[in-house]
Amino acid sequence: MEPLVITVASTNVNWTKQNSRFMPETPEEIAKDIILGYREGAAVAHIHARDEEGRPTFETIHFRKIVDLVRKECDIIIQLSTGGPPAPVEQKLAPIQELRPEMASFNIRGNLEEIEYNAKIMKELGVVPVIEAFNTEMIQTASRLIQRGLIDQPAHFELVFDLVSDSKKDVVEDCEEMFQRIKMLPPGSIWSRNRGAHNQLALDVLTLVLGGHVRVGLEDNLFLKRRKLARNSAQFVKRVCKLSKMLGRKIATVEEAKRLFNIVS
Repeated sequence: MEPLVITVASTNVNWTKQNSRFMPETPEEIAKDIILGYREGAAVAHIHARDEEGRPTFETIHFRKIVDLVRKECDIIIQLSTGGPPAPVEQKLAPIQELRPEMASFNIRGNLEEIEYNAKIMKELGVVPVIEAFNTEMIQTASRLIQRGLIDQPAHFELVFDLVSDSKKDVVEDCEEMFQRIKMLPPGSIWSRNRGAHNQLALDVLTLVLGGHVRVGLEDNLFLKRRKLARNSAQFVKRVCKLSKMLGRKIATVEEAKRLFNIVS
C-alpha cells in the first residue's frame, strides 16, 4: 500500500474566530498553522487566503504572503484553492498563474466551459489538479475530462464530505457513500478524503485501510472531539499519523508525495 499522504487545510471561507478563537485568519496565522501541521507529518498544504478584513479573497497578494512565509520554513507541497466566494474563473485562477504552485484544487461546479478552461490552464502550467468530488456526478464529469485528455492520469480525486456542523448522516451512511464514490473512480486514479462531520474519525480509519489519503485541519473540522475545540490543525495531523502507524501504514514524506503525484521539482 502507498505511504499515506496527509494534506493540512488550515482555514476555509465560512468560519472565523467567532466560530473558534483558534481559526487562523491572517497570513501569519495561516502559515504558522501549516508549518505546525508539516512538523507533525503533513506533506501538502491546502491554502485559502483572506484579505485585511478577514474576508475570503482570490487576490494573489494575499496568497503570496502565505506561500512566502511557509516556504521560508519548510518544503511542504503547496496546493492553492480555487474554491470559495463567487468570482469569475479568471480571477480564481490568477494566483495559480502567478505563483505556480505544485497543486491546485479543481472545482467541478459551474458550467462546462469554465470547467474545461480550468483544466486547460492547469495543464498548460504543469499544476496538478485536485478534483474536488462532492458527489458521483462530479466524478462522472471529471472522468469525461480524463477520457478527452484534459486531465492526465493518474488523476487525483478529493472525496469531499459534509462539514461538522451540517451533517445528520450516521457512520454507515457516510461509509456507503464513500464506497459508492470509490467504485466510480477511473482505474489508476489516486484518491483522498476530507471532512465527514462528526463521523470524521471513523472515515479517517476506513480511508487509511482502503489505501486512500487524508486531508485534515481547521478548514474541515473545528472540533478534535465532541465539544472540544482543536487548538490547531496539527492536532488532526498528529491523530491521523498515530492511526496510520497503528494500522501499519507509513506516512509519506514530501518527496514521496511528489513522486506519487508526478510533481517535477
